[in-house]
Amino acid sequence: MKKIVLLAFAFIVAFADVFAQSEYREVSGIYCGGHIRRGRPGTITKLRNSGFTYVILFNVDVKPDGTLTTDGDTICYRGEYVFQKTNPYYQQDIANLKTEPTSITRVEICIGGWGNGSYGNIRNLINANGTGSNTMLYKNFRALKQAVPEIDAVNNDTEQDYDADSAAKFHLMMYRLGYKTTFAPYTAYNYWTSLNNKIRAQEPDAVDRVMVQCYDGGAYNLNQVGSWNFTGVSERHPGLLDYSNDWSVERNLAQFQSWKDEGVATGGFVWLYNDGYDETWDLNAWAAGLNRIYGAVTVPEDQVAVRLYSEKNFKGYCVSLPPGQYCQGDLAVYGMKAKDISSVEIVDDCYQVILYKGTDCKGSRTTKRASSKSLTTTYDNQVCSVVVEPNPTGINEIGQQTFRDYRQQTTDNRNRPQTIYNAAGQRLQKMQKGINIVNGKKILY
Repeated sequence: MKKIVLLAFAFIVAFADVFAQSEYREVSGIYCGGHIRRGRPGTITKLRNSGFTYVILFNVDVKPDGTLTTDGDTICYRGEYVFQKTNPYYQQDIANLKTEPTSITRVEICIGGWGNGSYGNIRNLINANGTGSNTMLYKNFRALKQAVPEIDAVNNDTEQDYDADSAAKFHLMMYRLGYKTTFAPYTAYNYWTSLNNKIRAQEPDAVDRVMVQCYDGGAYNLNQVGSWNFTGVSERHPGLLDYSNDWSVERNLAQFQSWKDEGVATGGFVWLYNDGYDETWDLNAWAAGLNRIYGAVTVPEDQVAVRLYSEKNFKGYCVSLPPGQYCQGDLAVYGMKAKDISSVEIVDDCYQVILYKGTDCKGSRTTKRASSKSLTTTYDNQVCSVVVEPNPTGINEIGQQTFRDYRQQTTDNRNRPQTIYNAAGQRLQKMQKGINIVNGKKILY
């Protein structure tokens, strides 16, 4: 028996396999009203399970003295974070948005909006005092970053007070404090072009996405998304409403698909969740559709272990998965909506797939070790999470333990994935580490 164990380890080393890494691209975004506070913690759980890859908190108001507020509550005052006095759970809630299991890898705060005078106040503050570390504007945003480091960027949604000089100085200050910048224009193209050029002249990487409003006052942008083109900004995400345009989710997604086919969009966003109205709309359907259209994850063909289909007989839309654990949000990032799986194809017979009804790979489950053209009525259109793992068939007890020990070793040491062979040189298991967070990005190993 010792000889079997030694041979297993020998073949693990001898037949090591190296797999490419694939990043989760941030292609699906959602604005959250009420600065995400309404209905917590349910709103947090729903967003983590949604499949959206980035969230924009609407919004932060900058007052004439530099105080930061939202919906009448003060966030930062005189260089101190004071939001915990009225919102004691806020810091943990934002941290939870990016804590596994979750689909969200980026959180932004929005400044601006229709009728919002924040950028006028920012202009006046900067013209009077500049953006140095002794200014209240600097101190308050530094206090916010220190209190809630999970906030990655500021989303500029100015719809009045178009002053590129002061706005550029502000976003350069924000970048040096650790905040990236995204734009959310609907009009005033010359302003946005000037602003981008002024920022880019000093910090070429500060602006990394433009989000074109294609609703309400920006409805005319439906056919002009491609014209919002800024030097050095490769990510262009048009946005639509979650309600009020009388379009179904399917019709909205068809519009996003059209933009993708035209080559004018690299992602998309939705306005507006948690705004105090009916919150029964399906976040997961929106996010899974956007991720599927814009390719949040690309899986190399030689890493595909399983394919999931939305219809029986391997029809409908298809999602390819490498080995790993996929909670509901993870599945949506790959493009599969919860309760939408009807058939399963096992591409590599070294693997099996466990289908769960629960969102977090727990609870009622069924295991498939061979392809299934049709799931039973108990699991058809009922699956919310899956695990793709090595098929233990044909491995003796010691071999299984050896594999478990080795899998733990590779996970702990963050080594590269491996292929495992038996003593006869036959491949038994292809080791895949799964999903990790590296520098704020979801990485598939």
